[in-house]
Amino acid sequence: MRILHLAGLFFSAIGLLLAITAYFGPLGNTGVDGSIGALLALIGTVATTAGIAAAMSQPHSARVRTGLTVLIILAASLTAVAAYFLMQFALAIAMVLALLGHVVARSLDHRLRRTA
Repeated sequence: MRILHLAGLFFSAIGLLLAITAYFGPLGNTGVDGSIGALLALIGTVATTAGIAAAMSQPHSARVRTGLTVLIILAASLTAVAAYFLMQFALAIAMVLALLGHVVARSLDHRLRRTA
C-alpha cells in the first residue's frame, strides 16, 4: 500500500526543510551555511525524498522496488551521518526516522503482498 510510505515521506520532507535551512541559513546562524558538507546533506535529503516519492508513485517491478529501497537506505543513512558531523542533530534524527518509516512501510508492504 502506498499510504504506508507517508511517514517516511513526512520525515524526509522535514529533513529537506532542515537541510535547506542549514545550507541557506539566514544571517549565518547555522554555522555550516554555504559549506560543502551542508550541500551534500541537502543533496542527500533531496535523494531520500525523491526516492520515497518514487516508491509511493505507482506499482513497480521487484527490481525497481529493491533498487529504490537501496537508494533510500544509502541516502538517508549517509545523510544522517553527515548531519551528525555537521552538528545538525534535528536533521540527523529526521533522516533516521525517514529511514525507519520507509523500512517499516516496505516490510509491511511485502507482508501484505505475500498474504494477498
